[in-house]
Amino acid sequence: MPASYLYQDQFIQTYKRLRDRIIKEILDLNYFQSLSEAAYRKAVKRYSTSLPTLSPVDSEIIETLYHEGVYITSLENLEVSSTPLLTNACQNLLPKLLAVSPKSEKQFSIHASSSQLMEYPEIFNWGLEEKFLNIIENYLSLPVAFHGLYFRRDLANSVERNSRLWHLDREDRRMLKIIIYLNDVSEEGGAFQYIPRSLTAKAFKSLKYDYGNKTDKYINDKTMEDVIPKSQWKSCVGASGTVVFADTASIFHRGKVPVSSERFSLFFDYTSRRPKRPNYCNTRFSVNELTTLSQKLSKRQKECIWGNHKLLFGLNSFV
Repeated sequence: MPASYLYQDQFIQTYKRLRDRIIKEILDLNYFQSLSEAAYRKAVKRYSTSLPTLSPVDSEIIETLYHEGVYITSLENLEVSSTPLLTNACQNLLPKLLAVSPKSEKQFSIHASSSQLMEYPEIFNWGLEEKFLNIIENYLSLPVAFHGLYFRRDLANSVERNSRLWHLDREDRRMLKIIIYLNDVSEEGGAFQYIPRSLTAKAFKSLKYDYGNKTDKYINDKTMEDVIPKSQWKSCVGASGTVVFADTASIFHRGKVPVSSERFSLFFDYTSRRPKRPNYCNTRFSVNELTTLSQKLSKRQKECIWGNHKLLFGLNSFV
């Protein structure tokens, strides 16, 4: 990477850390919370006439997300033309992830680096397919911000911490993750596990859940079982190619600890362009990498990448 880009990224990272601290302090004030909610409701109402039209099948995804918080399908059923490019790229990248050894006994997942992902832009591009942008925009009721993806290898070990514990994501009022299983995932193979939307509301109240408190953010099984019995926890199991749409801000969820085998998966992350907590919205790609990835994209796709960053980075020229 040229020195100019390196200095640019270092400056942006420092700027973001300072910005995030300031934003958090401001957003924690009741006055600004009220202003934010009023602005959000106004924006949703104003944008309601601009939402794209969906097919009956895609509308079913929205309705299920509203009711359950999760919708399960498959790459085959989604019928996206770029899926063969995606699966071929994943098959080529997978051996590189397998070649990486854990750095410590406490490590529970290994992620492909941004430089590795840059070798396979078709993976990134799949997450910007018009079909998905239309679905997500309808679900969020606002223009979409795409925060990129994670290519994960979840290790079959006994480590039970962070995302392997119950939690809610806090970036936005509604948000969406599209999860793709790249191998067969059983109940004991690290299945994505969740508590349905209506029961999450009950658990949130009973647990007096606190997003901002690191101690309370992650909930262990025993504590969760005290308010929601295990019989009502749901696991997303399925063959390679299973796809899970999940509003991780609206449902308690976790990656169950893999016991029988490792789990390989892709996570694509989306919020609105006016998220409730913008300081928690991050991407693993640098400005330089995003610029490269966006060169051949449509205007709408570029806006999904840069739309929520323009005011932060002064990148109006990219959209």
